[in-house]
Amino acid sequence: MRLFGEQQRQPATSGVDKMARRVAYLSGGIAGLSYEDATSTRNAIKAELAEIGWDSLDPMRAKEVLSSLDTIDERSAKALLGVTDAAIVQRDYDDLRRADILLVLSGDRPSWGTAMEWAIAHFQLHKPVVVICAPDSPTREHPWCKTMTSYFASNIMDAVDFIDRWLDRQYVLS
Repeated sequence: MRLFGEQQRQPATSGVDKMARRVAYLSGGIAGLSYEDATSTRNAIKAELAEIGWDSLDPMRAKEVLSSLDTIDERSAKALLGVTDAAIVQRDYDDLRRADILLVLSGDRPSWGTAMEWAIAHFQLHKPVVVICAPDSPTREHPWCKTMTSYFASNIMDAVDFIDRWLDRQYVLS
């Protein structure tokens, strides 16, 4: 949503629709949240990423049935979705492999699944990792998190702006 007088951001690269679109995997906690809380930030960032020519892989896609739960928990979610632990992990892993970058939506809230995706993206797949967390978050000082993170963003727009610059400059991570 743009406010009156606010300038719309232009994608950093011209012809982005003519070339293969980049893909961001949207990592972040799900268990312990309402469906609305688990999807609202993801939907907002998907819209911002689309404006700069990026596609998103969202682990909450095709899980609308979870909106019937007050709070999402693994056992109830698996029962409603009719899936196994292995199926959840395999889809997320396949999405990570397809993605160009991992975006951790809340580095302030610990999540086992997010931690696994973060480590796999960094150590095994050698993908850049952008983490959204508060400027004073302990996550920014944790040795594991610092080592596995390409960029700490303070909010969605900061993360999207970095991703836009990363694509334009074709950053190579060592």
